This record gives sequence, C-alpha cells and structure tokens, in this order.
Amino acid sequence: MKKIFLLLVLAGLAAYFGRQAYDDYQKEQAKQEQLLRKPTVDKAEMDRFLPVWAEYMEDEIRNVGAGQLSLGMEDGKEKFPPELVRWLKKRGWNAERFFFVEQRLKTIVKTAFWQEHAQSTEQMLRQSEMDESAVQRMIDEQKQRLTVGKVTPAEVEMVKPDLILISDILDGTKTRSKIK
Repeated sequence: MKKIFLLLVLAGLAAYFGRQAYDDYQKEQAKQEQLLRKPTVDKAEMDRFLPVWAEYMEDEIRNVGAGQLSLGMEDGKEKFPPELVRWLKKRGWNAERFFFVEQRLKTIVKTAFWQEHAQSTEQMLRQSEMDESAVQRMIDEQKQRLTVGKVTPAEVEMVKPDLILISDILDGTKTRSKIK
C-alpha cells in the first residue's frame, strides 16, 4: 500500500512539474513569436545584430543561397537554407528575425540620411529667393518622402550617433575587426 501511495505521489509530482515545464515552454514560445512579429528594432537588438551581421558579411555562410532572401515568402523553413539557420541559431538569432532586422535597419539608416538631406535642403530653400508657397510645397514633398518606411523617431535617433558606422556595417564595408 505504501508503494502504491509513493507511486501516486511521484506520479502527481511528475505531472505537476511536467505541467510547469510545459507552461514555461508555452510562455517562451509566445514570447519568441511576439519578438518575431515586433515591427520595430530597439537599441539592444541593433547592438546584438551589428556584430553578427558583420560576421555574416565576412563569412562564407552568406554564399549558402541566402544572398538576397525574400522576406515576403510564406514559410521561413522553405526560404532559409538549414546551414544558415544553424549558423544564426549558434549566434542567438532566428533567421526570419535576423533578416527582418537587416531590412529594418537599412530602412532606418536610409530615412536618417534622408532626414539630414531634407533639413539641409529646407535651409537652402528658405534662404533662396523663391516664392514662399513653392518653397513650402517642396519642403512638404521632402517630408512626405520621409514617412515612406514608417520609421519611428526613436529608431532614427537610435542610429544617428553612429549613422556612418552602421551604414558601413550594413553594406559590408566595415568588418568585424573595425567595429568599436
């Protein structure tokens, strides 16, 4: 009788802890799914991404059929070669999120450059002797272009301090050894 009771207690404990582990797994999966669908990039994620991107650009892994991946494809398992998925996983990245962050950072950097250009253009236009309504129309057109990528002001502010460096890393001209 004691053995049966002990077995029941052990089975109950195993079920309880198994359920806890399963619940923790489900919470982690939901957290990962939420991260994958996050439409913005924050500084911590950017700082984690840039060294891995620089390594990716230097490594032979980028030649494993992932040179220009289309992020519009439906199933991530179909678009990323298994070797690339393993390479990224070792570095703490989900392939889909990694290439999303790449595209997002490229858009943010382009927007930051456009903003700088728009500000200098606006200053020149305001100093010109052109008709004020024409100047305002040109300024409004410049500002409209800046909203195309739907980049948040926080994202632009995030890249501004190191705009050239980030741009160089993204285009592959700055190597891992040259990242501060």
